[in-house]
Amino acid sequence: MPRKAKAKAAAPAKPFYFLSYSTGEPQIRLFIECLEIVFGKHFELGKTPSSLTPGESQHKAILTSVTGCTFGVVCLDGLRPNVIYEYGALRGADRPVLIFKEAIAQVDIAHLFGGVASLGVLPPAIDLDKQFSNTKDFFYETWSRFEIKQTVKKIWDAYDKALKGKTGYVAISEPKL
Repeated sequence: MPRKAKAKAAAPAKPFYFLSYSTGEPQIRLFIECLEIVFGKHFELGKTPSSLTPGESQHKAILTSVTGCTFGVVCLDGLRPNVIYEYGALRGADRPVLIFKEAIAQVDIAHLFGGVASLGVLPPAIDLDKQFSNTKDFFYETWSRFEIKQTVKKIWDAYDKALKGKTGYVAISEPKL
């Protein structure tokens, strides 16, 4: 009679962080890679579903992700309404939030007008003191798509400042590139 193979215990699922961002910003792919350098070994990346599943609510999926995450990362590049909504949901769920804005980020007004070829108005630079003033008392970090090592360090520093001593905190060694 053959021996029964011992069942392997499933590895516990990694906790996850929720990322809110504008899909219209080309630099976000680079920012996500920087996030993965810092968090990839310790956390799964969760984000807004890219498409709706028939019969399912994207709104419900977002709120489930927000309430189930260990912390949130909000990239304000583009300053789109959906990102602001998700930021509010994270704050309402009392999740720690790391806020980032690229140094040369602009308000994505083209999406508000359906991608019109020319609005005759240049998109303004994002100025959080004017356009998102209720975050003045929260720490946010400016990042640059041209400074990858510094961006990775800023993400790591922001995580440590925002989560150290809180539930779900995982000590992460400083990434070396």
